[in-house]
Amino acid sequence: MSNEHSPLRDAEFMPAFLDVVIPPSDDGRLPGAGALGLANEVADAIEADSAQGPATEDGLRAIRQAAVEREGGFAELALAPQVELIESQLAAHPTLMSTVTRYLYFAYYQHPTVLAGLGEPPRPRFPGGFEVDETDPRLLEILRARQQP
Repeated sequence: MSNEHSPLRDAEFMPAFLDVVIPPSDDGRLPGAGALGLANEVADAIEADSAQGPATEDGLRAIRQAAVEREGGFAELALAPQVELIESQLAAHPTLMSTVTRYLYFAYYQHPTVLAGLGEPPRPRFPGGFEVDETDPRLLEILRARQQP
């Protein structure tokens, strides 16, 4: 995939698009996904996805192009027209939202700001930062006894 004109690397389009997918919470505790600066992380993951990445990029390109033709740019639109533009492309790009959300949700819900907003302690991404209960050594012995020679 070429990054030259890719919507994945468009510094105005991607954050605005991600804010539509995960908007800020009404109570202000949780920021929108675009405001967290996750665009490059999500773009990296989509570009690395050889199965769905190209189709996802095509869908994003179609949304961005439709916005340019309509109003000059996706980020300049209000929320309702942004949603309308996205929905208008879903039939032609059926895997668009599932691919974007697959990568966006992981990045968003592991972000320290979001964890704090959810009342969780900020910590490194899984598996680092998680406390693991000590294992009963007798359980391990039972599993080893079941091993076939």
